[in-house]
Amino acid sequence: MPYATAPRIQPLPIEEMEPEQRKLAKLGADTVIQVLARNPELTTASSALGAYLLGQGTLHPRIRELAILRVAIGCDAPYEWANHVPAALGAGATADEINALFDPAAAWAPEDDAVLRAADELCADAFVSDATWTALAATRNDAEILEVLFLVGYYRMMAGFLNSAGVPVKPGQPALGERVLPPQVVNTPVVTDRPSSGRTGADGRWSVTFIHPAGSKEIVLDLKTSDGAVSGSMFDTVLGVTAPIVSGTVDSGGHLEFTAQMTEPARFDLTVNASIDGDMFTGSVTIAGGGTFPFSGTRVE
Repeated sequence: MPYATAPRIQPLPIEEMEPEQRKLAKLGADTVIQVLARNPELTTASSALGAYLLGQGTLHPRIRELAILRVAIGCDAPYEWANHVPAALGAGATADEINALFDPAAAWAPEDDAVLRAADELCADAFVSDATWTALAATRNDAEILEVLFLVGYYRMMAGFLNSAGVPVKPGQPALGERVLPPQVVNTPVVTDRPSSGRTGADGRWSVTFIHPAGSKEIVLDLKTSDGAVSGSMFDTVLGVTAPIVSGTVDSGGHLEFTAQMTEPARFDLTVNASIDGDMFTGSVTIAGGGTFPFSGTRVE
């Protein structure tokens, strides 16, 4: 399919965007938001459905992202591909699975195969065949099937917008048609030569970094514990937003679990499972609809 090779609508400069638009842009697809910012009302309307599909939908993130990539292939949408390869890797898809999306003869589990076939048919014919519908119904309920239809429809619509507006792929992002390589394992450096604070509990401020295939993210944790419960907040230094901790527990051995809730620029629940050893903080964070990622960090206060 054809697509514009140069921008037809110039992205709105970041400094001219509204504060909420800037935060939304920092979630990842910044150039898309900068173009859509030329029509703020449309941005608000379309972003609501996109945020639901990515953050509150019931499809497993892995198959959701594989389906989006299949749409990118079917619609020849390089920007959509470039931005969702890292998301697919982060959601648990392997590089081999992503590469297999180009192979019509690739073998998939029945529940995956039905979704990918539905994506192909919707892109080609705007219709799911009886055979594919039967396969979908054999592995998913009506609510999930509806979500598949809307997911594919949304990203088919986005592919038409991206291709027609000429939203450019950034240098270094995955190129449509090129083989995807497994992500490199990156160990987050942890400062170990600083003097010990002598503290042992979770209370205090922590600087932590977690690794995603799309890049690292710096988080500041403010934690308080009382009678085995955890409270406090997570501050995203890139987005500039705070997610309050809504529930959590800690035991005497330094292991804690808690859930924080981000409400802006989109709704995401974050669940942390971690251990504390003196001034060291290690564990993982699960982003609802996004996957689970390791992190490590140190006490700063």
